[in-house]
Amino acid sequence: MRIKKSLILAGPALLTAVTLGPLTTPSAQALAETSATIAQTSTHVASKPPEKRKAKKQQYNNGRSAGYADGRDDCRKKQPYSMKYSGGGAYQRGFADGYNSGYHSC
Repeated sequence: MRIKKSLILAGPALLTAVTLGPLTTPSAQALAETSATIAQTSTHVASKPPEKRKAKKQQYNNGRSAGYADGRDDCRKKQPYSMKYSGGGAYQRGFADGYNSGYHSC
């Protein structure tokens, strides 16, 4: 019984040693370089080009400016809150944010 317990406990350790034993330094280094290259590639692909980000930010800012002016005008005229827009692009998100800010600013 004692031998069976020691074999059961030593089994996973032996399996790990056999699996990781043949790895030499050059193969481990090559494996590390490959994973570093994959990490760089995936990070590089995931980012958007700067031109698209600038264009979206400009659209958002234009919408926010127009929405703020409309919201501020409605607030000054004591009109009820009525933000009317449709869509879901950068301009519309900016318009909604601007209208909320403008309407609640006075």
